[in-house]
Amino acid sequence: MNKKVHLRAPVAVYYDGKWVDTELTVGDEALLIGKQVVPLREIEDLEEIEVDKIRCIRIKKGEKFTLQLPQKIHQQIFRYIAFNLKADKFAVFFLASATVGGVVSSAAHWKKGYFSVTDEGFWFLAPKMQKRIPIDNLGSVKKDVRNVGKKQRSVLVLSHVEKSNVVTSLLLCPESTLDMLKNYLQRILEKHKPKIDLSEDETQILTLVYSGLDFASIENIMGISTEKLNAYYTRLVDSGLAKVVKIRKEIELTPRGVNMVDKIAKN
Repeated sequence: MNKKVHLRAPVAVYYDGKWVDTELTVGDEALLIGKQVVPLREIEDLEEIEVDKIRCIRIKKGEKFTLQLPQKIHQQIFRYIAFNLKADKFAVFFLASATVGGVVSSAAHWKKGYFSVTDEGFWFLAPKMQKRIPIDNLGSVKKDVRNVGKKQRSVLVLSHVEKSNVVTSLLLCPESTLDMLKNYLQRILEKHKPKIDLSEDETQILTLVYSGLDFASIENIMGISTEKLNAYYTRLVDSGLAKVVKIRKEIELTPRGVNMVDKIAKN
């Protein structure tokens, strides 16, 4: 453990279905959780989750483990780990959630900070914002020209999903970095691309589910049998485009499914 200690605090760690009380020590190069040393540069990813309606931090270092911190220091610790985990950071200007559901967000403003990519997510990092988007939520990556500060500038446009809405965020950085990030993210997209060729019926089902219709309504609109629709639902679930939310296979779209509908609509 590095000699310089920034903070000590009580923490609960989730082990084998139960919480264990211990102490967290935050140093320059590592976290000390009880007697376990966790080097910051070995932390592969980080996310905020809820356990029993309590906001927690989940850390991935080989396996994942969950920490419950005093809420007054939760964000401070989350920010510190996010800026120091195992990921290359690129200095950028970013406009997170520039549009939500196709509507320009009045709350979005350009921020100076960093963009980084981990195995399972990508990050917008600034002193007052540490935003993680799971890789599975990423829909498309493209270069475009936008008006930034009254000048036409090349930007990277990221389409991703948040709470079942298609959201776009923008990155502005030197052209060489922009091209490198575009190519890198497109390779990740191709790697995570669902391995399914949709039939015309399946394309229509995806769109109807996205519109909020339930099983019975889709069955009536499409004029197909329960068994046939169940078979389609099974294929969509098995491909990762949807997940079961009710016993009779009511489904809602995963971020991949929402991204697929967005692409269908554009085509």
